Amino acid sequence: MKALLLGSASYKSSLTYFRLVAVGRQLIRHGWSATMIVPSADKYNHFIPDKTASLDPIKLVQPWQLLTKSPIINLVPYLFTSLVQILRNRSDIIYLYKPTPITILGLLPKLLFRTPVILDLDDLGSEVMRLQGQSNIQVKLVAACENLALRYASAVVVASSYLQHMVQTRYPHKPVHIMSNGVDPGEFALAPAAAPRNHIYYFGAINRLGLIEELLRAIPATLAVVPDTRVTIMGGGSALDEAVNLARALHIDQAITFTGWIDMVDAQTHTQFADIAICCQPDIPTVRAASNLKVFQYMAMGSVPVVSDVGDLKSYVQDGKAGVAVPAGNPVILTEALVELLQDTKRRSTIAVAARKRSETTYSWDTLGDGLDQFATDTLQRRSRRVTGVNHG
Repeated sequence: MKALLLGSASYKSSLTYFRLVAVGRQLIRHGWSATMIVPSADKYNHFIPDKTASLDPIKLVQPWQLLTKSPIINLVPYLFTSLVQILRNRSDIIYLYKPTPITILGLLPKLLFRTPVILDLDDLGSEVMRLQGQSNIQVKLVAACENLALRYASAVVVASSYLQHMVQTRYPHKPVHIMSNGVDPGEFALAPAAAPRNHIYYFGAINRLGLIEELLRAIPATLAVVPDTRVTIMGGGSALDEAVNLARALHIDQAITFTGWIDMVDAQTHTQFADIAICCQPDIPTVRAASNLKVFQYMAMGSVPVVSDVGDLKSYVQDGKAGVAVPAGNPVILTEALVELLQDTKRRSTIAVAARKRSETTYSWDTLGDGLDQFATDTLQRRSRRVTGVNHG
């Protein structure tokens, strides 16, 4: 069985690598062949293409495109060259990740050849773009692609129960499968059990102060109770300077290290067993819809995730067994949770072990891939029954 995977970001971008590549490798593990079509150059690799790139065992196809920094100018030749590749591939199934003008062409094989299309929604893409301040034209274009893809897809994979409800409300008869993000635990060194230190960290992009403001505002009161607490903020972004300035204004800068941009391999050099890892998110639709990758990475590193009770985050940490959930936007309660954890090393150790175990089972890509393979196979079988005219009730 042949699967064609379509993405809208270059192969090295986190958007593609942490979900679409994982999907391709899991399908191959279950006996499929997989080809991925993505741009060779975009803002994620600074418009520097790598023509020798490889995602073995996935076959990587990078259609020809111009190398300007204008998305519109790059789009036109890419559409023509990618369309040729899509039609030439003649796959058994199309896996369309993140509906955009680049990936929406994946619907054409369904219209021409009745090829089933699985749409993968892992967030509210157009709404995320709007929050990031992108142009109104780009937001509307992506929103139109989302609506088209959702309407004509044969089946839908969603990353959250929020998105599941949204899809089923609009298309109650369309098959939907929930598949959160996940991790390959083997990519994370197993943190050796040791006496926990008083350390808190955050990993991820800082493009809005709100992503870490709640944490920063909880630190002064935390330090008042546990003075040797130290905090590491690993990540960069447009709001990094704001975060640094807020830390100074709160007089906590001596307790905080800002590393700037760092990859996950290097991040592990800053963490130890049962460190407290933060994922505090605002209670807004884009957060409810998302499946925050960092939580699963935290688990795999043997950390203690502290998450906001928004969307599916609480379920990821098993309501306190593999992490701690706190109300969104409340630094006082966050402080209380941090202090309780810092003062209870036995509980932190228990949670850290449970979190790592959960990353190896429930949220490993091998486990998630089993469900995806079954869903993709069922989607193919439904198509076959329609083609042959067989009715199974």
